[in-house]
Amino acid sequence: MSDIHGVVTGTPHIPALLLVGGDETGLDRTSQAYRAIRRQIIDLTLPPGSGFTETSLAQQWGISKTPVREALARLRRDGLVTALPRAGYVVSPITLQDTDDLCALRSLLSGEAAGAAARLGVTAPALERLEALSRVPFALAAGEAGQEESLRAGIEFEGVIANFSGNSRLGEAIVDVLDELERVLRMAALIDPGIASPPGELGTVFERLRARDADGAQDAMRARCERVRHDVLRVLAKSASVSRAHIELPAPSRPGPGATAGKRPGASG
Repeated sequence: MSDIHGVVTGTPHIPALLLVGGDETGLDRTSQAYRAIRRQIIDLTLPPGSGFTETSLAQQWGISKTPVREALARLRRDGLVTALPRAGYVVSPITLQDTDDLCALRSLLSGEAAGAAARLGVTAPALERLEALSRVPFALAAGEAGQEESLRAGIEFEGVIANFSGNSRLGEAIVDVLDELERVLRMAALIDPGIASPPGELGTVFERLRARDADGAQDAMRARCERVRHDVLRVLAKSASVSRAHIELPAPSRPGPGATAGKRPGASG
């Protein structure tokens, strides 16, 4: 059965996970370096907070520093790395606030895409692929599939729908969000290996798409995205780094009319 590459025609937007091992002969050196470094960041080979230099990466792949430098400039624009003065680069951290923002954006975009795809209609081969992907969580629960297969299935499922939204920019935006989210999902799975999509969740989205129920598809996709948002934030909050973080005083609020300046909360008059 064809995967996303076979069921989406034209110029598809493909999540990075589904490009691993693909043909790169048509890419220039900068694009190859960009894809390789981005992949290492997303799959946590370069974990959040880790440092590296242009020279170390160039030596790793046996290429000149120029394409590496240009690739890192793109990754800085993506927000995945930060340049340190005279000290190389550091991989951007994963934070609860950024994760919450990312999941909220995904909910808006993917919900809209699911509604649009249901309204416009999805081809028979794509529906067949979506149905197959919707069964992977059942296989995971039965011990017949692994976490990696489940992660890939969820991302491909959403990627297929994004490409059938009828809006290329929307599809591209969703794939960018999915690529960033993959890094977060991998981190969450390291903290809690039991985190997974419940069986039937993808199937609900699929059934609404097949019925061309735009409102139902939108609601089902948003419900899935919000469930992931809740689960991921709950798991990340259990991280030791979060529990050891310093608790800062909140910014002082502006006194209201008639309030006494300088009075601390809880102090008696």
